[in-house]
Amino acid sequence: MIPCRAAFGPDGAEESDMTTATLTWIGLGLYAAVAAALAIRGARKTATVASYAVGGRDLPPWVVGLSLSAQLTSVATFVVNPGLVAHYGLAALLGYGVAAGFGITVGLMVLSGPFRETGARVMALTIPQWIGTRWESKGLRVAFSGLSLGLLAFATLIVVALALVLSRLLGVPAEMVAAGILLYVLLAMAMGGATAHAWINAVQAIVMLVVAVLLVGTAVGQAAPFGGVLARLAAVNPSLATAVNPGSPFFRNVFEVFFCNLLVGLAIVGQPHILSKALYLADGRQVRRYLGVAIGAGLVFMAVLWVGIAARLTLPELPRIDLVVPAWLAGTFGPGLSVVVAIGLVCAGLSTLEGIFLALASILSVDVHPLLPGAKPEKALRFGRLGLVAVALACLFLARWQLAHPTGGSVAIFAQYGIYLLFTASSVPLVAGMFLPRARRGAVTLSAAVAVAVYVAAGTLKLGTLSNNPAVLATWGLLASWAVLGASLLLQGRREG
Repeated sequence: MIPCRAAFGPDGAEESDMTTATLTWIGLGLYAAVAAALAIRGARKTATVASYAVGGRDLPPWVVGLSLSAQLTSVATFVVNPGLVAHYGLAALLGYGVAAGFGITVGLMVLSGPFRETGARVMALTIPQWIGTRWESKGLRVAFSGLSLGLLAFATLIVVALALVLSRLLGVPAEMVAAGILLYVLLAMAMGGATAHAWINAVQAIVMLVVAVLLVGTAVGQAAPFGGVLARLAAVNPSLATAVNPGSPFFRNVFEVFFCNLLVGLAIVGQPHILSKALYLADGRQVRRYLGVAIGAGLVFMAVLWVGIAARLTLPELPRIDLVVPAWLAGTFGPGLSVVVAIGLVCAGLSTLEGIFLALASILSVDVHPLLPGAKPEKALRFGRLGLVAVALACLFLARWQLAHPTGGSVAIFAQYGIYLLFTASSVPLVAGMFLPRARRGAVTLSAAVAVAVYVAAGTLKLGTLSNNPAVLATWGLLASWAVLGASLLLQGRREG
């Protein structure tokens, strides 16, 4: 373990670690108290499945905007992605910070308004319900309910990243921290619902903004002067200072760095815990304010990737990807600031983790429960809440596995395999459902099936030298699915002509 750099007392590093652990426990206790108060407040307004899934649609746009920014900015942005930047340099920074960031921004601006309008018209509470209702297909609804389990992979990333950071500060094994995190989120989401979730997210986003400014300011200071950063990176390894890194596993050429990340950024907006935030709004006039707040905060969060550059230039030895930021934090901040940063990272992680649990509980209540024999509507919410126990246990199993055996060197790659499959499949049904009224259900269903088949086949059979990269698999799946839909629309036009 790399010790925290702190003002040592008479007992040296041991006292410093004890001070940091004590302050961290106090900070986490205060955070839990505030979150519990908001959860209890939200629980009083949660009596039905609709109020649990999307609230009363009476939340202020700025609250929903902050909630969205917190959802988009998980602990991956603060911990895992900077580790990738530290290992692979400018190419990773451009891929995640520029190409993917631009894609996410455009995706939100294009999809949020139409999705909210259609969702309000059909009274949809979840993305599987939205897709099933829009295309009048029970099969699609069931299929996307199943595909939504891909969210478990991203939940695992969050749990692992938080466990690695907090275990260092608390002096507790990472496996125990992972169990504690999941127990907390399970209780919070079983009780609160969308209203509590949105207000908690807003508070989390404010804390995250403070911590992001602190991290970026510190990282920029360490890497200064700005004009010499590329030269310093090149002195470490020339490939770190170029727009592509041929020796890396994920940023080897322009296609991987820019095209794949841009396309993934556009499609990633279709995740259930992200796009469904638009359903919290009362009317379409609030969408612009909601997006303005979310995108503005998101730009600040994206700048945290610069920590990876600072870590590469300051750490004497570079640890594995998932441990880079914990090591940099330990060597940069004393006990007081370490706790502030830790709380910010907790907010970043829990905000997204809570959103994932809320989305899965809503899907279990709205989409899965009606499939059960003798299902009664009044028991749907209870079924969804109880189903979260199974979700938490599965996530704990996956987290313990990834702590010991990270896929591809980082839990981020494991998470991408699951979540990228979900939004690759949902791209055509969502976008066509909003903008292509001539599209037919059969063509949309075939396109979604092709997306899944291409993604799974290319990844399983290792087709091509780039098939180890989930972003490339998603790109191939997206291009294939849209090609199928495009061909069907051309054929349909010829028949009608």
